[in-house]
Amino acid sequence: MDYWNDPNNSNEAILVFGDTSGRVNAFMFVSANIALFDRPAQPAGEQEQTTYVDFKKLLKGKFKTCRLVRHDGHTEWTRQVKYAQHLECFISCSTSYDNAMVLGWVEKTKSRMRMNKFNILQGVNAFDYHERLNLIATAGVNHHVCLWNPYVISKPVGLLRGHMAPVVQVQFNYSRGQLLSFSKDKVLRIWDVQLQVCLQRMAGMFPKGPDVYSTLFFHEDKTRLFITFNYQLTLLEMKPEVKDRVLSHDKPVTAVVYSNTYNHVVTACAASTAYVWMLDTGQKLKQLLKCHGTSEITALALDQNETRLFTGSTDGTIKVWDFNGHCHHTLNAGGGSPADISNILVLKRSILVMGWDRFLTVFRDTQFSQFHIEPSEWKGGQEHQDDILASAFMSPNVLCTGSYDGEIVIWNTNSEVASRHLRQRFIRKALKSRGETRVQTRGADSSRQGTQGGRRPSMQVGRGSRPPTHGRVSVVQAPLSRGNTLTSMPGNLSREATRISGGGDDEDYGHAVTRLAFLEARKSSSAAGGANLVSCGGNGWVRFWNTAKNALIGEFVAHQHVSSIIMAVDEQSHVLITGDTEGFVKVWNIQEYCLRSSNELITEPPQMMVTWQPHADTINSLQLCVRNERLLIISGSSDCSVALWDIYGNHIGVFGQEDHWKILPYEPPQEEEEIEEVLADKDGIIQKEDEIIESDEESFTTEDSEWEPGDYDPDFKINTWDETRLGKEYKELRVTKRERRQPTTIPDLPYLHWETTGQPPAGPYARDKHKPTLWTQALGTSELDDVAVLSKPDFVTHPHRYFSDPDDPSFKVEKLPHIADRLKATFDEKTLFPKYILEFEAKMKQTHKEELHGKTKSKRVGLKSWSTIANATSAIAAMRRASVIDKPKVPLAAINELGKKAPNKVK
Repeated sequence: MDYWNDPNNSNEAILVFGDTSGRVNAFMFVSANIALFDRPAQPAGEQEQTTYVDFKKLLKGKFKTCRLVRHDGHTEWTRQVKYAQHLECFISCSTSYDNAMVLGWVEKTKSRMRMNKFNILQGVNAFDYHERLNLIATAGVNHHVCLWNPYVISKPVGLLRGHMAPVVQVQFNYSRGQLLSFSKDKVLRIWDVQLQVCLQRMAGMFPKGPDVYSTLFFHEDKTRLFITFNYQLTLLEMKPEVKDRVLSHDKPVTAVVYSNTYNHVVTACAASTAYVWMLDTGQKLKQLLKCHGTSEITALALDQNETRLFTGSTDGTIKVWDFNGHCHHTLNAGGGSPADISNILVLKRSILVMGWDRFLTVFRDTQFSQFHIEPSEWKGGQEHQDDILASAFMSPNVLCTGSYDGEIVIWNTNSEVASRHLRQRFIRKALKSRGETRVQTRGADSSRQGTQGGRRPSMQVGRGSRPPTHGRVSVVQAPLSRGNTLTSMPGNLSREATRISGGGDDEDYGHAVTRLAFLEARKSSSAAGGANLVSCGGNGWVRFWNTAKNALIGEFVAHQHVSSIIMAVDEQSHVLITGDTEGFVKVWNIQEYCLRSSNELITEPPQMMVTWQPHADTINSLQLCVRNERLLIISGSSDCSVALWDIYGNHIGVFGQEDHWKILPYEPPQEEEEIEEVLADKDGIIQKEDEIIESDEESFTTEDSEWEPGDYDPDFKINTWDETRLGKEYKELRVTKRERRQPTTIPDLPYLHWETTGQPPAGPYARDKHKPTLWTQALGTSELDDVAVLSKPDFVTHPHRYFSDPDDPSFKVEKLPHIADRLKATFDEKTLFPKYILEFEAKMKQTHKEELHGKTKSKRVGLKSWSTIANATSAIAAMRRASVIDKPKVPLAAINELGKKAPNKVK
């Protein structure tokens, strides 16, 4: 189902819904402000009754104020339907291939829509339409996210792959040009629509178990994403990219305490991690990881000696630690079930825990002999009608508690009985505890819930934010003058901000009490009617109370247009510090505020000294401490930082920064009253000087009153040094000055004329060869040694041999001899290579030769025999010819060879 109304004409509206048969029905109203349907005539005197509409008459068009148009485009259930104003059509989808997505166009006179049908494999679970890009994103059953042009039905213009299960929800982020898709296996992906790439994948943080149906909603103004899982709701927040900002924790800071004994600051965050810092330098000393497992730390407290640390968590337990990181005790405040602990108050003989119901939970000191401690019974029983959010204690035995409905109860800690109720700003109508509406957790202690009421789960409510302006300080009245990725957000908002409406004008939620503080320095003034208790909370209100007379003395709005504020008061009750959900801090001067009783309620705010914005998100904790005579403010915020400032708005540092700081004494500039007093004193001095000058003028006129114009003497001269006041004062000043030395002649010193006189030099730079060097004699200069004749190189004495002009015709370039001509000895293999290499090579050649000749030996024997016979025959013939002439001797070797080779052939 989807509803749309015309922003220009509120009477025109459209209500469209789909049914299980695949039909889409649209009711088009023309007078939505008056009546959706035609009203039947009613008898006079009868009250207005329920109007029944005949659907058949709607189909026939018998209603003047409503028109019904429809189409039967789908063959299965209609999963989603929406009216697109930019296209002026109805978009619907189903999980079937045929007509998986249908665009229905309304025609003026027809009751049936004209349809454009998109066929998508396995169908579509959901879709979303982007007007500026004119794109439709579909969540496919086939694990794909498709981007479609409404006028192109053949194929998508973009395909986003990456999911491993059917996609069940999609939604555009219009401001960033991104697309969010959520699949059935609980994986969230963020896509860039233009580049069609996945920017971020988130998995493993959502509730486990089978889900019937999940819906997704992204709020762009608050940058928060809501996803439903059956009866559970998950909230994720998109944090801005942190570049130049220092972070103290990885998760939002929930609580801050200061130990004056060790001069340490302890901070806790939503990741169940606590850090210990040194106040003087900002150095981190110790870290306690996973103090309560995966449960968020919501409250911190110190014991009376400030040597033990108490941490309260949403799992309903409180743990006691020392500053070495050792856990000594575990207090079971929730009775085994989750509980939102908002405040821990450590007294001398007991520990009070509150924050999730209307009762106080107490742990006695006598029980601290065991590790696991169960709560004791509070004798006072139930006095509050709503959940307790704040508490304060004033010695010796006064306890004050404030609840969500604005009621403040004063207790006696000795008897544990309520003595007074402050109900001037109490919501008098009956209100149920919001914890009773929560679905009960299986296995919870039903008897405890039945007697003490339900526990309220951690609620997360959005809040506004301003752009960060770190270090910006604006002085309003200066008497003291000042010297984007999505992340899971399990409880990273302020507890007080989540319980109070952000409307600002809602009277039902404007009285909630988030902080209480006793004015310790005004114990005596409370009997006279002055205020001794301060409370703050919903819609930025701060109230001053008198507990002795149960009276509200004064109230004012400290922060405009905010859902909730917190505060802190110094020990002298002179300064009030307030912080809001937008990261702003204000310093108020309450030294003279509500000191006396008044017949009328004081609504004028006290003097505001300075205001600035140290954080970009909700301030969850404020602490005041004194160091080196400076009153310092420690603030923890949901922007994951813990900052240190003084009350004049001077920034000291942020815990976690690289550079360590040093806290030095600081003197603020003078106030306006002091400046006026100084100016008044100066005016008095100037007035006295004017009187003296006037008296001098009068005396001068009286002395010269006998002078007449006829007594004028042109040669007469007046000595101004002796006769005038200015001359006398100047003369005295000249006399009192020290006597100046007049310039004289330069004495005849030896070291000034030693060159002309021939005397040995003397002075700081003189040295005599015949006398030893004294302290008055220093380095001396002597003549340089004679330089010998230098032998010039040949190219300098005979340049024509080495340098000649190329243009000269006699210039010839001699050719260099060939390298073979200049070699004196040839190099062969025997001189180039070692002997063992040459022998190995010869052996290899011989082996190769033998193998080669062995293969052809049989073929070559015949040829060799015939060649030997031929040689022998020729030799015999030659011998015969020679025997005739000279009778030569026949070679015996030839005859023997012939007989061996061919014995049968020779005769």
